[in-house]
Amino acid sequence: MSEDVPDERPSAGIPPTKAPLTSKVIPIRTWFHTLPGGQTLFRTLVGLVGLVFVVLGLVLVPLPGPGWLIVIAGIGVWAIEFVWARSLLHHTHERLFQWNAWQRQQHWLVRALLLTALFVIVMAALWLSLKHGFGIDPTARLARLFMSA
Repeated sequence: MSEDVPDERPSAGIPPTKAPLTSKVIPIRTWFHTLPGGQTLFRTLVGLVGLVFVVLGLVLVPLPGPGWLIVIAGIGVWAIEFVWARSLLHHTHERLFQWNAWQRQQHWLVRALLLTALFVIVMAALWLSLKHGFGIDPTARLARLFMSA
C-alpha cells in the first residue's frame, strides 16, 4: 500500500497494539483491484466514505463532542487510498503527540488552567448550541429553578 513511516517515539508507556487496520483493509482493496474498473470504484468509495466522515465531523466541531475525532477518522479512511491523506494523518499524529508531551511537562497549575479553559470552551459551546440551535435558554431555566427554591 505505502511505505511505513518509522515511529520515533519512545516505547515507554505505549501499550502493545493489535494488527493494524490496514491488515484487514488490504485484502478488500486487493479484491477490488482485481475487478475490471475496481481500482477506480474502490478509490471512489474510499473518497465518498471519507468525505462523509469529514463533513459530519466538521458539522459537529462547534458542538461538544468528538467532532475533530470524526474528522481525523475521515482522513484515516482517505489514507487507505490517497498518499496526501497519509501524509496529513502522519502530520496530525505527530502534532498531537508533541502537544501531549508538552502539556505533560508543564506544572500542575498550568495543566489545571488548560483543563479549566477547555471546560469553559465546551460549556460555552454547549450553551450556544442549546440557545441558538434548539431555542432552549439554559440560564433562564437555571434562574427559574433557583428562584423557586
